[in-house]
Amino acid sequence: MGELVDWHTHCFLHDHRTDEDRALQVQTNVLGDGQADPDQHAAAIDEAGIDKFVVVALPKRDGNHTPSEFIAEIVARHPGRAVGFCSVHPHDEDAPVAFEHAIALGLKGLKISPTYQAMDPSSEVCFPLYEIACQHDLPIMFHCGGAYTGSLEFADPCLLDKVAMAFPRLKIIVAHFGQPYMEQTAILMRKNPNVYADLSARYHRPWQLYNGLMIAQEYRVADRILFGSDYPVREPAKAIAEFRALNDWGDGLAMPRVPESLIEAIMYERPLAMLGIEPDPA
Repeated sequence: MGELVDWHTHCFLHDHRTDEDRALQVQTNVLGDGQADPDQHAAAIDEAGIDKFVVVALPKRDGNHTPSEFIAEIVARHPGRAVGFCSVHPHDEDAPVAFEHAIALGLKGLKISPTYQAMDPSSEVCFPLYEIACQHDLPIMFHCGGAYTGSLEFADPCLLDKVAMAFPRLKIIVAHFGQPYMEQTAILMRKNPNVYADLSARYHRPWQLYNGLMIAQEYRVADRILFGSDYPVREPAKAIAEFRALNDWGDGLAMPRVPESLIEAIMYERPLAMLGIEPDPA
């Protein structure tokens, strides 16, 4: 068995989010209890037996920001196990400089969100960020799909097709399998071999996840599906248990099964090196 990798966790402090965002999070029941400080994050990771993991900055927007320095500090707490992804807003004039600064701190990827940041990922204002990622051979994670705020105008993962074609060396991760646009995400992945998707925050929506994985198998892209908890939305241990119970629909239902071998492979056979990144050694 390989290493258990969580490709999508969050760690942040109270001051990294605005009061308005916290209130909206409670109203819409996302981000778990909204608490993900360094000690809570470490405890959740260890409880689940996670071998390696990615610490992803919250998308920079409207006063919400997880500083790159903070992400770097969290990564340093877990030598040999953690890598960090920063976040910048593509519309900020200093976004390329901020991305380069994060790379200099040792971060190994970028998180941006067409939905939360209300921006078109195929617009040329984003291209300098993609060029930097290609230059350093680092992945970019995109939150497309549904969100509790922002703009659904740019939610369709198919907007990334232009990006994937223009930058074939850019490794793209579609967070949350692009939910609810999982079929579009699978089509995007089939067409562009540089596109991956994680399953973060999908395990508590088993019907959606079940159908998404069936589609991924039909389009033969399941080998680029990654496990992620989206902590604190889901405790990693709970996400693992829910994922393994995906075929448990109750008595009297003869549903086609998502192969248990695929579920285990998604968790244990998707090393960080698959996208060319590794934690700094202990």
